[in-house]
Amino acid sequence: MTTTPEFPISDLRASLNGKVIGADDAGYDDVRRVFFTGFDRRPTAIVRVADASDVARVITLARETGAELAVRSGGHSRAGHGTSEGGIVLNLSAMNAVEIDADGRTASAQTGVTAGDYTKATGEHGLATGLGDTPTVGLGGITLGGGIGYLVRKNGLTIDDLLAAEVVTADGEELHVDAETHAELFWALRGGGGNFGVATRLRFRLHEVDEVVGGMLMLPASTDVITGLIAVAETAPDELSVIANVIKAPPLPFIPAESHGKPVVVALMVYAGDARAGERAIAHSPTWSGRSATRRCTRGRKDRARPSPRGRTCSSMPSRPVGRRRSSSTSRPPPPRWPASSSGCSAGRWRALPATRPRSPTGMRG
Repeated sequence: MTTTPEFPISDLRASLNGKVIGADDAGYDDVRRVFFTGFDRRPTAIVRVADASDVARVITLARETGAELAVRSGGHSRAGHGTSEGGIVLNLSAMNAVEIDADGRTASAQTGVTAGDYTKATGEHGLATGLGDTPTVGLGGITLGGGIGYLVRKNGLTIDDLLAAEVVTADGEELHVDAETHAELFWALRGGGGNFGVATRLRFRLHEVDEVVGGMLMLPASTDVITGLIAVAETAPDELSVIANVIKAPPLPFIPAESHGKPVVVALMVYAGDARAGERAIAHSPTWSGRSATRRCTRGRKDRARPSPRGRTCSSMPSRPVGRRRSSSTSRPPPPRWPASSSGCSAGRWRALPATRPRSPTGMRG
């Protein structure tokens, strides 16, 4: 059960640098919506924070009033953690700056930036961090949810490339955390559960990605097809990552009319390496014989990504699962009432990964 915070919206507006949107404000219904339409919730206030000090004020207010606090990065939480009924939504979308150190192969980004905008910024330098399979997801949510995408078998999960973070803890303290500073909290962010605070900025390792080849493959949805696809994907070169979904075939022009509405396996493939080697890896896979669309794509300052009209190439880039141990807890004041946390970063997807799965890294939802 959520609690409606006992404070006037005007007081909250006066104390913040960002924007506060209430139920009576124009655009409220548009701003409260999240990606998955099953969550039709009406928060008392939606706060588009401008900086870490805003985040600290909102967390403190939620703790003092007992209001539920939902953190939204891109609004793609499959469990609905980016919204609240009667509580406060801390919306990070206005915190979207990206800074690239091309020589040092690192990037620093605020957690409200989308995966697509981050990838575009790093791609100007021929570099990438692996980030899921959808450009509109928020950087904070996809990272602290693990991050599975089109570079996963070659470079690991998004969280594996996390080098440091700036976090506002549940007691409103702003911290820089990495392997040497507040190491246990940094550890916890990378798989220790959730509700440690709100990450406001993340620093990542970057990888050189000059050329990829990939696209979409559509197959009949059967047990043999699914198990065969997974078996072949697991023995493919590390450069080839596959994300497969079982869906009803949509009425798209390149799908035969007789297949519309029928269950199919849609496999999205990216080979991160030499294009000819990638074409061989895809073509020589025995179960991959169906309607497919592959296309070469080069990345860099001069050669820009060219989307395929029939398949997806050069989408946001992703990451290898590793086990994480949980950090020991430390004494802190009672935290705000965050929504119960559970991972939604790859729900419903068949993944071309080793059989051993890691515990889902969490820390910020939505």
